[in-house]
Amino acid sequence: MTPGAALVALVTSVALAAGCGTDRPGGATDSPGDVAPVAADIDTSGVVAATVRLRSTGCGPRAELGTGTAIGDGLVVTVAHVVAGSDRVTAQHPDGTESEVEVVLFDPDLDLALVRLTRPPAANAAMRTEPATRGERGVIATFDSDGAAELVDVEVLRGVTIRTTDIYRATDVERPGIEITAAIEPGDSGAMVHLPGGGVGIVWSRSTLDPDRAWAVELPSFVLRDDERRALTRPVDTGPCP
Repeated sequence: MTPGAALVALVTSVALAAGCGTDRPGGATDSPGDVAPVAADIDTSGVVAATVRLRSTGCGPRAELGTGTAIGDGLVVTVAHVVAGSDRVTAQHPDGTESEVEVVLFDPDLDLALVRLTRPPAANAAMRTEPATRGERGVIATFDSDGAAELVDVEVLRGVTIRTTDIYRATDVERPGIEITAAIEPGDSGAMVHLPGGGVGIVWSRSTLDPDRAWAVELPSFVLRDDERRALTRPVDTGPCP
């Protein structure tokens, strides 16, 4: 997962400083809610069709890899640290073709970005306004080392308040999020957590102690509102490299 150890190590250090026994984000708090039933109705073919592999250049000799999900209006949501400091971003579709990308929203505090593709993905992911509840099961779509799309099973462990810093480790921030079980690999940052009824969050970081634990940032309101998304038409500055 990009950007490698920097953000993941930060999660560990915050948790240890707070006296936690694991490396979940420091000060995380449970959300109320009963255990939810196992996922039954997720359009997995639509999830794959809505997912792209993002590649950004401009920060060092190697390209930064991440994952994005189409949400409508020609936009794809991902994490900010994948596109930060980039001078060029491209998107690879599940069929292997590529599109040029413009970043139209960049939020280093939430670690979230919206990008516009010259050719939108074949499908848009459904999204829901109801928060994730403990025990819900779903999937994220990722890409293997050969560039083929694949699905990874996910289960919601709890809602959390992620106390961390912005992507530059300069300002203390809080992010509403969820803790999940999922086998996350490098390049999966930005993948959407799909549960019954729609997507609820964007994968942000994984555990350095447990290979099957990760965290996602909840989808903010402006991502869910059609009118606010449609207003994002101009490229924005993506700041310095993390």
